[in-house]
Amino acid sequence: MPRLNSTLARAGLALALLAPLALASCTKKGFLKVPEADDEVSGQVGSFTADTHFLLEPIGDPEDLLGRAVQISDSGGWTIADARAPGCEVEVVRQPAEYAKTYEVNLDDMTTLAAGYRDLLGLSARYGRSVQAEYQVQNAEILKADTRGPCGDVIVSSLRIGSGERSLVRRAAGEVKGGAGKGDIGARAGRSGKAEQIDRMEWSTPQAYAFTFKRLADQEPLDLEIAAPTSLKEGQALAIEISATQSVYLVVLFLEEDGPGGVLWPDDTLRFPKVEAGGSLTLPPAGSDPLVAALREPGVPTLETLVLFAFTEEADFDRLRPQGAVVAADYAAKLSEELVALPMSRWARTTLSYAIEPAGGAAAPVPEAAAAPAE
Repeated sequence: MPRLNSTLARAGLALALLAPLALASCTKKGFLKVPEADDEVSGQVGSFTADTHFLLEPIGDPEDLLGRAVQISDSGGWTIADARAPGCEVEVVRQPAEYAKTYEVNLDDMTTLAAGYRDLLGLSARYGRSVQAEYQVQNAEILKADTRGPCGDVIVSSLRIGSGERSLVRRAAGEVKGGAGKGDIGARAGRSGKAEQIDRMEWSTPQAYAFTFKRLADQEPLDLEIAAPTSLKEGQALAIEISATQSVYLVVLFLEEDGPGGVLWPDDTLRFPKVEAGGSLTLPPAGSDPLVAALREPGVPTLETLVLFAFTEEADFDRLRPQGAVVAADYAAKLSEELVALPMSRWARTTLSYAIEPAGGAAAPVPEAAAAPAE
């Protein structure tokens, strides 16, 4: 097993029962409906709701985005394939839609191209759910895709095109009150003005800044539930429980705020981490050394992030599992690119974040932790 980061250390202690627990499942829903959306956009597609998702950065070649496969994750951090699938043909339909709007979007509700997933993971590992994006956009038009051929299970079906600006801000824990997820800032109550801007960008030419998706295949996505702590005290042991309705093989990574991270499982003692259909698996397994929470700096709370990939086919797991020591964020980004070719029924991806507090009480504000949401 690769060396753990300084926050999670191996120790010969018994596993502790951790609470509170947050449950995660793989259906995502309940996002903002953009003004002037037609029936096709605002209707439901299969078991998902066709709603609007915002891009971490605007994209200047919007027509090429239409028809690309979308990788859905229960905990957010969706990705779009870096190219259309071979044989996918798209006819672009343009619809004028001029309006000005300001939006507030949680970090885990944002989407990148597959090649940019590393950047999204880096923000999540460093800031957790304390980061939000604020968009001020002047929308010009909506592009819709009329597709033919094998485009994928879930695809980009329409795009919002406009100019504007986007700021990433970090808020103190508890400073965002009222609604959650995406929303019109003017309609959200109780926002505090305390914020630290960590990134800002403007674009003056019309570019794609948000999209909707459509599900084309009849297959249901892989369904997982994950129980994990939202916070730990220094010295407590970390345990996560994964349940699935069908058998899955797991890859579990850990991310550091400013380091390479690494692979937790599979390792030399658990080469094929597997959840049996209808059952559950607790990690670390019985008889293994526990993962014990330790602070990076004495007395200073910190944030930890895990990334989990699940595969229904042993052949997929064996082909895509990490080989040797890896930089966790790089491997996760590369794997996300590889997964474009797999049906969404054969894999799932989720991230889990939790705060670690000093054993004697926090000496500084604890970063806001976020386990994957129950939906």
